[in-house]
Amino acid sequence: ATPALAQSPAELPEPVAVPDAPPAEPGTTAGTIVYTPADFARYAPRSALDMVLQIPDFTLEESSGDRGLGQASENVLINGQRVSGKSNDARSYLGSIPASTVQRIEIVDGATLNIPGLTGRVANVIAASGAFRFQYQWNAQFRRNVPDQLTNATISASGRIGASDVTLSLTNDAFRRGGVGPELITDATGNLLLRRDERSAFEGDYPRLVGTLRRLWSDGTILNLNMSGALYYFRGRFDAEGTEFPSLLRYDEAFRNREDEWNIEGGGDIEFDVGSGRLKFIVLQRYEDSPFVTRFTAQDRIAGAVVTGSRFDRTIVDGETVLRSEYSWRGGGGDWQASLEGAYNFLDNGSAFFSLQPDGSFVNVPFDGANVFVDEWRGEALLTRGMTLARGLNVQLTGGGEYSRIRSTGTNGLTRSFFRPKGTLRLTWTPDARWTVNAEFRRSVGQLSFYDFASRVDLENNNSSAGNRELVPDQSWRARVQATRSFGTLGSLTIGGYHEWITDIIDQVPITATTEGVGNLPSARRWAFTFSGTLNLDPLGVPGARLNFSGELRNSSVRDPLTGETRQISEDLHRLINAEFRHDWPGTDFAWGAQLYEERYRPFFRLDQVSTSWLSRPVTTVFAEHKDVAGMTVRLGLRNILEARDDIRRDVFITRRNGPLDFRERQIRNIYPIVTLSVSGSF
Repeated sequence: ATPALAQSPAELPEPVAVPDAPPAEPGTTAGTIVYTPADFARYAPRSALDMVLQIPDFTLEESSGDRGLGQASENVLINGQRVSGKSNDARSYLGSIPASTVQRIEIVDGATLNIPGLTGRVANVIAASGAFRFQYQWNAQFRRNVPDQLTNATISASGRIGASDVTLSLTNDAFRRGGVGPELITDATGNLLLRRDERSAFEGDYPRLVGTLRRLWSDGTILNLNMSGALYYFRGRFDAEGTEFPSLLRYDEAFRNREDEWNIEGGGDIEFDVGSGRLKFIVLQRYEDSPFVTRFTAQDRIAGAVVTGSRFDRTIVDGETVLRSEYSWRGGGGDWQASLEGAYNFLDNGSAFFSLQPDGSFVNVPFDGANVFVDEWRGEALLTRGMTLARGLNVQLTGGGEYSRIRSTGTNGLTRSFFRPKGTLRLTWTPDARWTVNAEFRRSVGQLSFYDFASRVDLENNNSSAGNRELVPDQSWRARVQATRSFGTLGSLTIGGYHEWITDIIDQVPITATTEGVGNLPSARRWAFTFSGTLNLDPLGVPGARLNFSGELRNSSVRDPLTGETRQISEDLHRLINAEFRHDWPGTDFAWGAQLYEERYRPFFRLDQVSTSWLSRPVTTVFAEHKDVAGMTVRLGLRNILEARDDIRRDVFITRRNGPLDFRERQIRNIYPIVTLSVSGSF
């Protein structure tokens, strides 16, 4: 939902010099739209994030998750600079910038910037420095059958110390979830075999401390440093009372899951003049320790019945080191950048499976692939050329490749080396202030999850997946085009689509004659239609009202490794639809609105079963907001007013999906309406 916003920004402090930030006048030019604080006054924003989220027909994109750091991927710049980090992403950074320090926000096309990797609409937030300002926000949720969420909060400080700009934030991204409902299991002919009445609850807290420092010297040298540390506590609880048919035998089941993680990340970059260009060095170091414990027990409700069960323990230690250099210069009528990146990733996985004995003790049951160490050395070299072909027509071309060596140890350890070409062609055509057309053709290499190299056990669904040491990253060609049409004060509309040709796609495959796990399939395709837009209702007689909408309709095809038939990519997005209405009542501090959101995915295909999960109805939300309650913004909302439920279905076969059906399982989780309360402010 749209975040809670706050009071109007105070008078702007005196600006400081910002390198590479061209002056702009409020208004619109071909390909560029400039927003000033006055354009956001009716939303009473507290932070730069509040402003960016209210930009018409603009969606804040998260990091692409590319290997290492790579080229820029988030569609936000801060004073013309990308945010060089992973944990400290653009959303977090924007949330720590006070709205009172924002001078303007420029919406430009990424292909026109000398920052390789950017395409489409990019928000360049120009912010000044000044005295320290503090911001805070508290988010609470209350719902039936789930513990109250009272610990989700953030507080941040931003300002200048000497000649350096400093931000510090402490956030707890907490959640409380769960559901209640029946599970029905029937045989192949529809006869009821079992009924469970189930209750689940999931609690998570993610306290994170982030600090950044930025310093600018008179000779144009820029230094950025960032550091973050976080803890992650997760507890999952699942209880069920079951009845078997036709015997009417009753039993109880309990499933427990916990994780106690800690992680740290540090990095920075420095940029300065060298010759006729600018040289930039970036460094990133990340480390994580994540122990998981899951436990399952069951007991018949008869005198003297023995408790049966199992436990799966897993400890993951992983880390990443990245060194990157970029040299940018202008020559030959265009912009150039040469980049080199080296990265080292590792994962150390230790697992153990235990069986519960009648005396209450657990006995270790050895299994293959329990302990695995995986690491990768990778190097990448790219050259980018950007230029203007004609008035309003810009092109950006990137070419190069990467070399990687992947090593896994343990039983049947394996070391492999690869070289893969990479590159992108981006075109932007802006014939006038009303139209912008973007096209992109990209060759990319995906990111492996080293978790898939190790075997694991799913106690809740009684499944296991064998580790696969022969995994390779997927590779793809992607063609994308989108067009944006401005309708002036009425709003704007963006429509587009893309098509991907994928090789070595990651999916569930046979590992041996009797086991399965994550592996590579030869090829797949994916295509989609996308849209987004903003409709301002002021010209239609409803002052202060606006409708934002966005969506994606996606399809795909891959040849099933078991049946040989063509199907959709397992667990791929099917459709996403989001519509938000907001009305800021003119002349008052009151606002209200509503949201409708739906997201559905394709089924998950294992070799012996097919499962799918979706919400029975779109998630609908209504809210009321007051922007000045003792200087704070208070929002009260009601989510899931149509009472959407989780609907989970699974078809399990006796041996394989091309054989006889064993049983069908259907679970219904009642979520119930959720009351939300948000309080935010600044000082």
